[in-house]
Amino acid sequence: MRLILPIVLSTTIFGCLAVEAETHIYDRNEWLPRWSDADRDCQNTRHELLIQFSLAPISFTNEKGCTVKSGLWLDPYTGKFFVLASDLDVEHIVPLSWAHRHGGASWTNELKRQFAEDPENLWLVDDGRNQSKGNKGPDEWMPPYEPVQTIYVQRFIAIVEKYGLSLTQEESARFLALLSA
Repeated sequence: MRLILPIVLSTTIFGCLAVEAETHIYDRNEWLPRWSDADRDCQNTRHELLIQFSLAPISFTNEKGCTVKSGLWLDPYTGKFFVLASDLDVEHIVPLSWAHRHGGASWTNELKRQFAEDPENLWLVDDGRNQSKGNKGPDEWMPPYEPVQTIYVQRFIAIVEKYGLSLTQEESARFLALLSA
């Protein structure tokens, strides 16, 4: 899917200067054409996360052990437990298209891919909740489970800072207000 999204880089809580950039086309395939299998063990990033974060023994869809079928996962957004891997999405805390609009459009495809598969930016969440969030930041969407809201905003800001993404003044103010609430 291709969307045309305007890019405006503004003052951030990290001290970047305001700069206007031309409009770039967001193409998810530049960021994440598919999950990779970096260690070549047949388990891609999604299944590595499912294995790592299961709270109970996992089962696979076949004897080869590449695809996780079941386990036990806690969705941080809802506080609910899930048993079927198919009920979970790998959520980008900072969505790819959000990062694109906030400075990532000019990144190399290699850096976009690194961002898309950075474990610090990934959570396993209810697939419906992930879809309701879409490409929104904390100023437009918050997890419904209140205890995780501050952690979510802290993680979001940490990823923004790690990758040097920019925030508008309004976003900066809103994020800081959410942290002090």
